[in-house]
Amino acid sequence: MTPVARRILAATLGLLAALALAEAGVRVLSPQGVGAFDGGLLRGPLTTPGDHPVRSQEYAVTVHVNAAGFVDGEWAPPGERREVVVIGDSFVQAAQVQPGEGYGARLEAGLHTAGLDVDVLSMGVPGAGTATALGVLREYALPRKPALVVLGFLVSNDVLNNHPLLEGKDDKPFYTLRDGALVPAVAMDLVQPSPLWRWSALWRWGTRTAASRAVAERKLALGQGAPLDLRVHDPACVHGGGTAPNCATWDEAWAVTDALIAEMARACGDVPFAVVLFPDRTQVERRSEWPAARGWDFDAAEARAAAVAGAHAPVLDLLPGLREAGGDLYLRKDGHWTARGHAAAAGLSVPFVAERLGD
Repeated sequence: MTPVARRILAATLGLLAALALAEAGVRVLSPQGVGAFDGGLLRGPLTTPGDHPVRSQEYAVTVHVNAAGFVDGEWAPPGERREVVVIGDSFVQAAQVQPGEGYGARLEAGLHTAGLDVDVLSMGVPGAGTATALGVLREYALPRKPALVVLGFLVSNDVLNNHPLLEGKDDKPFYTLRDGALVPAVAMDLVQPSPLWRWSALWRWGTRTAASRAVAERKLALGQGAPLDLRVHDPACVHGGGTAPNCATWDEAWAVTDALIAEMARACGDVPFAVVLFPDRTQVERRSEWPAARGWDFDAAEARAAAVAGAHAPVLDLLPGLREAGGDLYLRKDGHWTARGHAAAAGLSVPFVAERLGD
């Protein structure tokens, strides 16, 4: 073997060793589930039944994905227990806290303490908008004939999630309004995973990281000096009818959101339906780190959401109660609730849910 060939071989073996070490490191430090690619409603890495470690700079937990594909405990057979179903996004999924510490589990514990023998089922899909919530309601919740359906509505994300020109991800359903009727707008992106995706946690981590950064950069560019998500609070268009850039698109998103919540209420029929408004940290603390948003009114969008949802269902707004609770309610970088945040939100919800149950 020539000296050049030996150097090439040594470099190749070194690269393979480095890749193997990186693969092992990702599998240990940042496990990456394969996720679902069948075009269904569930999305993200936590859809395969079983226990899954989830780690970040702020938390290290092991969550359980049940047989239905949701981060929750296993559910009793339909009709066997009296059930409350909570539908929403990653705040409902609660993959940042240990099992038993999420909103649904805390709500169930609070209802039991109040003397109500009822199971609370968490049907949280990360990045879900109200269009996904409607699909989850039809496909997963209503077939169980629950005693109550609760939509957990995150004002800072869910309006944006309902419009394909505001949302940065296309692997979810969208609707538009045509003559006042909801019409599918964008088909779900049916991604077929490659063998490399299925085998390599390193490849999945790199792909997801790049995609997340691309979405963040796009939203920052569209937001013109603030993340696009934050523009739901923009005083130039928060009340509707504004002329600033993107205001017309936000108005469309609000109109679609209104129609989707109305359709959820209609689909529930005789099953009681209610909405709980989940505020984010910016709203609770009344401030943003982004200079463009300083001085904005972080109550206005919440009030608009309460009015929109209140036209179709009873509404509980958690914003005043979480402001009063104060303290360490949100992860500082991640933005989701801490275990204390989930407990506070669930505690505020117990009387509201019990009233909806008629107990």
